[in-house]
Formats: sequence, C-alpha cells, structure tokens
Amino acid sequence: MEHFRALLLDIWREACRHIEIGEATSLIAPRLAGYLPLDMVLIRRLDLQRSCVETVGVGICGNQAAPEHTRNNLSAEALDALLTLARTDEILHFDIRAGQPGVPGIVPNGIAADVLVGPLTSAEGPAGLLILVARADAVFDLAAVGLIRQLIEPFSVALENDLRLREMRVLREAAEADRNSLLTKLGRQDFSETIVGAQGGLKRVIDRVDQVARLDVPVLILGETGSGKEVIARAIHTRSRRSAGPFLRVNCGAIPSELIDSELFGHERGSFTGAIATRKGWFE
Repeated sequence: MEHFRALLLDIWREACRHIEIGEATSLIAPRLAGYLPLDMVLIRRLDLQRSCVETVGVGICGNQAAPEHTRNNLSAEALDALLTLARTDEILHFDIRAGQPGVPGIVPNGIAADVLVGPLTSAEGPAGLLILVARADAVFDLAAVGLIRQLIEPFSVALENDLRLREMRVLREAAEADRNSLLTKLGRQDFSETIVGAQGGLKRVIDRVDQVARLDVPVLILGETGSGKEVIARAIHTRSRRSAGPFLRVNCGAIPSELIDSELFGHERGSFTGAIATRKGWFE
C-alpha cells in the first residue's frame, strides 16, 4: 500500500471537499485510472425500504458510456446476500463476460467486464456499493483488490455526506411546501408582520419606523408589556438594509444579571470559573 499512499491522500481530499457524491466520483475516477486498468467507477446507494440499488455517482475513465439503467430492484435472496457482504466486508471479484457468479442486480444492466465490488457503510449500517469496472481488454489483479479495500472508507464518508445533503433538501422542500400552503390559505404573499392601525392611530409610529430603518444606529423602543414592541422591532428590521439577515429576539429578563455580559457578548475559554469552552454571544 506504500505505492498507493499519495493516491489515497488525494482521494480522501476529493471525497471530503465535494459534498455531492456524483461530483466527487467524477473527479476521483481519472486519478484511479492512473493506477488501475479502469474503465468506470460507480457508486450505488442501497435503499432497504424499496429493496433496490440506485446509481448516484459515475466516473468515466475510458470509452464506455454511463449505464442507462440507474436503478435495479433486488430479490429477497440478492438483498440478503448484499447485507451479508456488508457485514463481512468482503470484496467481490467476478468477470461478467465469463458468466462468473455475482449478486444479481448489484451491477447496472449493460455492463460486460471484469468487476470489483466493495460494500459502503454508514453509522446506520449498509449504505451502498463501490463498483470498479475494468477496461474491456483487462482484468483486475490482487493489487487492485487491495486498493479497493482502502477506498471503502473515503467513499463511505462521501456517500454519507451526500445522504445528509439529500435529507436536508427533502426537509427544506417539505418546509417550503408547508409555507406556501399556509400562505395560500391566508391569502398572503409572505409572512411579514401586518401592523393593525398603521394608517390610523399608529401612523406617527410607522413614520418614525420608516425614518430610523434607513439609518445604521441603535434604536430603543419603549412601551408597556403587550403593546407590540417586538412587532415594531421587526418592522424596523424588515425595512432596513439588514432585512436579509437574521432577526434575533433575546429575553434579557430571563438572563441572570451575572450572566448578561456573557450571554450578549460571549466569552473565551478560561475567562472565568466554569467557562469550559469559547462561546459566541448573541451580538456576534
């Protein structure tokens, strides 16, 4: 493995630099081709709920086109064999052209070559497959088998990062759909505060809001409890140049007096007894 040390360092760098597995795979494949008779690198994600594997990353090194079928359904026997493969960390090596046995469905349709398959895992268990496809005129040797064992960990990390990215996208799309649905029900375009009386009894207050919102100065808002101080603060923020930035509401009355400076302005580790870590204050 000393021969592959620089290559593995390079692969770790690319796997961690690119959050999308497809981009990482396309950049890593040409680097591997300098050491292996490689035609293609495939990353396939395992979906246990649907009993299928889906291609999520493709790196082309030779003249072969990317597989057209990105998803393969797995039989119960194939799924069980795949899970056994993941538990034992076994590397499969078979030549599809020679009709050698493999796990049905784990390699995309249309590929006829010598193939290496390694299981990718995450903290939750089996996550996918790393598949190396040899050139049409070549087969993988023992050195290639040893190398794919070293590639399992960086590609597992890359696949898990990609999975987290997909989950965040799904959650964001769901939240956006809920937001749009609620806006439709309310008959509104956005959730900006509507101040009742802005054109009536509160007109003088709104005029002052418009006046100070354009300035880069602190604003002190006074009023009785429940009179709408936070509503006015949000109105100033919405009309200001900082409207695209965060609006933080901090209830200073709930902060003990001896901690107010630490909560608002933060502190460094060791600056006082109990400061075991650096903490950013609300202003920062």
